[in-house]
Amino acid sequence: MYAGDAGLHIAAAAYQRGPAHHPVASAVVNQVAAATSTRLHLVRHCDVRNPNGVLYGHLPDFPLSEKGIKQAHALGRYFAARSIPQIYSSPLERARQTAEIIASYLDHVPITYTEDLIETRFGIYLQGVPPKQVPWRRPLWFVHMAWPGLLPSDESVAALAARLQRPLTSLLTDHAGEGGICVSHGDPIQGFWVTADRRPRYALHRLQCAKGGVLELEYRGTALERLTYLSPARIAELAPETDQTAAGSRSGSGSG
Repeated sequence: MYAGDAGLHIAAAAYQRGPAHHPVASAVVNQVAAATSTRLHLVRHCDVRNPNGVLYGHLPDFPLSEKGIKQAHALGRYFAARSIPQIYSSPLERARQTAEIIASYLDHVPITYTEDLIETRFGIYLQGVPPKQVPWRRPLWFVHMAWPGLLPSDESVAALAARLQRPLTSLLTDHAGEGGICVSHGDPIQGFWVTADRRPRYALHRLQCAKGGVLELEYRGTALERLTYLSPARIAELAPETDQTAAGSRSGSGSG
């Protein structure tokens, strides 16, 4: 902390003595930025109301279930004790609700909706079909399972990771040392996880970030140093429900 403060004072003094791009100032500021630790969170949307048991992909009218609403409130309690200046979210309803309930526990934290966090494009091909019927009604699923991204309608693991990285990079740039949340979907989050762990592409279907689960990402500067998975059950243990929560009274059921 003291070393960082000293570096900033040196940089400020150098800036006052010379042009805006003074080499000493730039070097010190870059060193300070590179040493900054930031914790970001990738959140999978919570459990979804799905009475017909279909793959919902990008379809509308799939809000959170009662279980999902409880999961989102647990996430809100968990994040209430942390520094969260910004939330990015997929624009799909289940992710929006998750983000809004989390935000209700925070102090006027803005939510920005971005297509970078949306469900995988291949989900459009699968949507509306019960999982057991996929093999014969959506046979290109076999290609997707064997080689994600091979089909024109699909996205590669690298592409999924790259688009999730964009809002994460925005958080690292705009809120270094503070943190932030990105709310997304299963396959995009798992694509990022596979890439971060340097696993083969078929591992996309081996990892599992459950609905309401969290990947905690520890960065030093812009370098990812550690990734930790927190299951919904673990979140509930860390943030148990209390008799009264101010956020609960503000957010109600979380619908909307």
